[in-house]
Amino acid sequence: MAITRLTQRKCKAIGFYILSWVIFTLSASALLTYGAGNGFDSTRMLFMLQLSLLTGLSHAIYDVMILQDEMDKRPVVAALLIRSWFFIASICANLTLCILIWDIDKSEGLINEAALQHVLNVFKQPKTHILIFELFMLGNLITFVRSVHKKFGTRVFMNTLLGKNQDPKEEDLIFMFIDMKHSTEIAEELGHVKYSNFIRDYYRLLSNCCEENHGEIYQIAGDGVFLTWKTSDCKRAARPLDCFYDFAECLERTAYKFKKRYGIVPAFKAAAHCGKVISTEVGNFGSEMAYHGDVLNTTSRIQTLCSKLGQDFLISEDLFLRLPLPLPHGFLSVKAGFFELRGKKNGILIFSLHMPLT
Repeated sequence: MAITRLTQRKCKAIGFYILSWVIFTLSASALLTYGAGNGFDSTRMLFMLQLSLLTGLSHAIYDVMILQDEMDKRPVVAALLIRSWFFIASICANLTLCILIWDIDKSEGLINEAALQHVLNVFKQPKTHILIFELFMLGNLITFVRSVHKKFGTRVFMNTLLGKNQDPKEEDLIFMFIDMKHSTEIAEELGHVKYSNFIRDYYRLLSNCCEENHGEIYQIAGDGVFLTWKTSDCKRAARPLDCFYDFAECLERTAYKFKKRYGIVPAFKAAAHCGKVISTEVGNFGSEMAYHGDVLNTTSRIQTLCSKLGQDFLISEDLFLRLPLPLPHGFLSVKAGFFELRGKKNGILIFSLHMPLT
């Protein structure tokens, strides 16, 4: 049985938490041991490795399995208090388990009076209190890093850390513009507050599909959003088409939830194009990534043809020629014709893509 992209995403998130805990904990432990002039203490490092693995797994279970790797919807104060109590409880529980395992007596088993007394004595020591506080702060740091990583995406996050976005550079990218159908009518029917919740749930599903297909959200403008992929990453897998298909399937699976809560099921149309753009980081305070080039304008203008032609998915010839064949998910391609787009001297050939009827 094949592993779904949702499962892969969750496994990657769990791996992120565990690996982060191991790296940060062992690095800090090694530095503290070196600073104290005690040299390399293999026993201490093995103990901290065990503790970091257990605590990282606990952290991952809370964020990925309980919160579903999404924003905590509870009030901020309540969410912080619950997370703080969880960190303290899991650190203390995992620390207790590690001490019991290291002091295990084969004749008396894991838990016995002497072992429990030793645990109590360890927790009375000031250095244990300091360790718990350090691990508590580390847990919050890892949570913050994960939040920033989710906000900006893997590529932008790593490029920002390495300073690669400071100077403009040319990139060959695929852009897909997804627009919600009948958004104005939906907004008028639901009202501002309910529509805001509606579009939040809509974008939550879209962002998950984008992440699972290794894409990035470049820009959200009202009811429209630009997704992007590196062209080189789509030579073997038509990721924009995968994302379109997955999002359509996701909306179909959750249609009853939207219908029950809002009385409306969202639908969308999309257009995709590729080409060279200039990418750079703009702004000082509140800076963000910006892409400059004709590709984005062309993509949005192709998308406006969807309503005119009565199609849900249009792509340019440039992109079609770069996609691996056969197209995934049984997509059928039809030449929609040559069109002169505003701002373009020459017309471009547009293809319409159709999902198979089920």
